[in-house]
Amino acid sequence: MLLILSVLVSAVSALQALSPVQWSRNASTGAFSIASSAKTIYIESTFASHVDTGGLTLIPPSAYEFAETFLEDLEQITGTNWTLQRIGVLPTNGSGIYLGSLGGNFSGLTYENGVVTEEGYELEVQGSSVFIRGQGARGMWWGTRTLLQQILLANGSSIPAGKISDAPAYSTRGFMLDAGRKWYAPSFLKDLCTYASFFKMSEFHYHASDNYPLNRGHNETWNLVYSQFSLYPENPDLQGIVQRPNETLSRAEFEDFQKHCAQRGVTVIPEIEAPGHCLSITKWKPELALASKDLLNLTHPESIPTVKSLWAEFLPWFQMKEVHIGADEYDSTLADDYIRFVNEMSDFVNSTSGKKIRIWGTNEPSKNVTISQDIIIQHWQYGESDPVELQNDGYQLINSEDWWAYMSLKNDHTPINPAPYPQFYNVSRVLNFANERDLQWNPALFNYVNTTEQLSSTASGNKGAIMAAWNDNGADATTQLEAYYALRKGIPIVGAKAWSGSRGPAIIPVTSDASIEFLSSHAPGQNLDRKLPGENSASTSLFSWARSASDNGSVALGQGSKGMNYSLSLSVTGPFTLSGPDTTLSLSGNGTLVFTTSDGWDYPLRSTDIADGFDPGMPGRIWTNLTSSTHKPVTVAVPADVVVTGDVIGGSRVWINGTFVGRFEVFVFGGRNKLFSWSQMAFVAPLESVKGGVQSLEVNAFTPGTSSSMPPLPVPNTAAQLGYGWVICTAVSIAAVFLGF
Repeated sequence: MLLILSVLVSAVSALQALSPVQWSRNASTGAFSIASSAKTIYIESTFASHVDTGGLTLIPPSAYEFAETFLEDLEQITGTNWTLQRIGVLPTNGSGIYLGSLGGNFSGLTYENGVVTEEGYELEVQGSSVFIRGQGARGMWWGTRTLLQQILLANGSSIPAGKISDAPAYSTRGFMLDAGRKWYAPSFLKDLCTYASFFKMSEFHYHASDNYPLNRGHNETWNLVYSQFSLYPENPDLQGIVQRPNETLSRAEFEDFQKHCAQRGVTVIPEIEAPGHCLSITKWKPELALASKDLLNLTHPESIPTVKSLWAEFLPWFQMKEVHIGADEYDSTLADDYIRFVNEMSDFVNSTSGKKIRIWGTNEPSKNVTISQDIIIQHWQYGESDPVELQNDGYQLINSEDWWAYMSLKNDHTPINPAPYPQFYNVSRVLNFANERDLQWNPALFNYVNTTEQLSSTASGNKGAIMAAWNDNGADATTQLEAYYALRKGIPIVGAKAWSGSRGPAIIPVTSDASIEFLSSHAPGQNLDRKLPGENSASTSLFSWARSASDNGSVALGQGSKGMNYSLSLSVTGPFTLSGPDTTLSLSGNGTLVFTTSDGWDYPLRSTDIADGFDPGMPGRIWTNLTSSTHKPVTVAVPADVVVTGDVIGGSRVWINGTFVGRFEVFVFGGRNKLFSWSQMAFVAPLESVKGGVQSLEVNAFTPGTSSSMPPLPVPNTAAQLGYGWVICTAVSIAAVFLGF
């Protein structure tokens, strides 16, 4: 076991911070040890009340508020208590962590286009002290993210003395989540924001309204197609736009969401989509629709006033300097109407609130009118806009080129390998942009076909980049947490490259996966991995429970949810309900075993072949023309030993009395209703309470592998052997990477 631990420590020491940093080492002043340092954070009194003005948020925290959040994160990752104190002047040496200002008119830290930024910082390690000096409050905050990563990567060892001078290459370093075709709870949104902040993301683009594509699914009746407006208007006259009031954010919830993100350096950018993708509006007011029912008829006298009334309602909610009005994929034959609408909305939003607007780049072949240069264009696809032309024409723009930026949660639209819009973020498109080995993407790189046709890294109009997770497959195709699984690798890697740009240190490809995994699994302030209390990488047998004679009715387990790579073993004698905050697993009296998500979607256990769903090019997908899987509901006869495993590729799969019987899955429509498949659902294990016919349960670590992976039956010794085997294999695999085997 000592050998395993030494290999793991060596592996961690070879990992890389994300974003990568460049140290100037100073061996003469010694190393910083968390263990021996005073457990005090000191903040310069005159800097404590400093509030940035250059960012996009209208509710910027003070430096002291950032320091309070830093203290909470530091306590979590070190497992010790810390105090926060104001101090008059930062000493030249001491013991503890010191936060302050770079002071003066310091202009050495700029964005890559040369503009001075409040987001720059210096981090200096001097023996028993660490100094973080920010160009602004956010700069200090990003410096604390670097320090936390360095503490984690040191793995309990000391951090060598030295200095980092660091600033982001771009101000916009963001991610988008499609919340118009899938509901996400406020707690999930805040946790995702916390996770992204750890990797120096600065924006959360919240896509608040949209609809399932009208060319896919059972869409004979357009007004029954899933669409959602995820903000709940306070004005009763506007509430008809909402189809599912229980799947909306109130003003208080949205403002809490914005404040939480701002406290971690992230600005929420809300998007209300029009005049396309707006079935929520046309269901509410059918007379405003074109023949394609999710497009507004902009010549109808009530269309633009309706859109303005929505913005008038929500602009007071929105605590940021820029908002997004969508304006995506409208009818190009109506370009004049489209451009006039966009310009009118820009004037309305600016005159009403002082905010600027963003739109998606959209083909508008008009010879009569042009889009105002006050509008920011979010480029997403060639043929819709051209980044070089936008820069030359004087626009501000954002890089969301779909080739590197997009995911389609659960499945891509078409059976192409590699998928154009993969279901999990494709890291190789950052590390090998345009399929050129070791050409690392940065926000100046758009064109993946002609790599010579890019923007300059100093282009004045390029604000940065936003990656995007789309729910084109609909509300039932994923769980809320599956959005996190899709974004989990993308956020660290895109955040790192948007911060570093072309001037900063490169990501080391050979260690990139291990670096992402290690830092992601330790990111403080959230538990999106749904680890159990006390769980760590060496955990094998995670939790067990057996019913006692006094257990009647519902029994509190108090463990919440167990995230991916688990094996849940149940001894079942009758109908039961196993509940958690994310899911419920239940067995009915007729033998139907069902997972139900917190947002109310049911998924019965269905019969699949053990080998199906493991195509490496399209993981989890089973095409309907395969004959080995029937996908018929499985009936569970009791008493039975039931084993459920969960991992993101295999999904939630089930063995009954040692025999594989199937998985929980969803039917997915593809490519204009010409491609059909079943796809895996990856559910966390519900472990908050149990009632009914479960006599005992056990949760163990489970290592996903080949299609024939068989979890252990509920025998503790066997489970433990599997778990330790996983630790050994993991240690050897990591060692092989770093030792060059």
